[in-house]
Amino acid sequence: MFAAEPTLTAADVAHISSPVLVVSGDDDLVSLSHTVALYEALPEGQLAVVPGASHALPLEQPDAVNALILKFLGTAGPPQTMFPIRRARPANA
Repeated sequence: MFAAEPTLTAADVAHISSPVLVVSGDDDLVSLSHTVALYEALPEGQLAVVPGASHALPLEQPDAVNALILKFLGTAGPPQTMFPIRRARPANA
């Protein structure tokens, strides 16, 4: 992985229908564009990019990671945002 981007593709994760939390540092080894592509391919995905963190995010900022995971696991259903774009309901729903 150090020599090239991960080989996991958006198509590889697109069939996952369970909620998924994608967590990355803003100075991560994995490119932000690749991380965002994976997140966007997940129908029930959520994305957290933690500032001031690298691929060692859980070691660098364990409190932030724990808080993100606990909130994700403790929330029933998709997140409710004030101005949904990605999670907006289709007009015919």
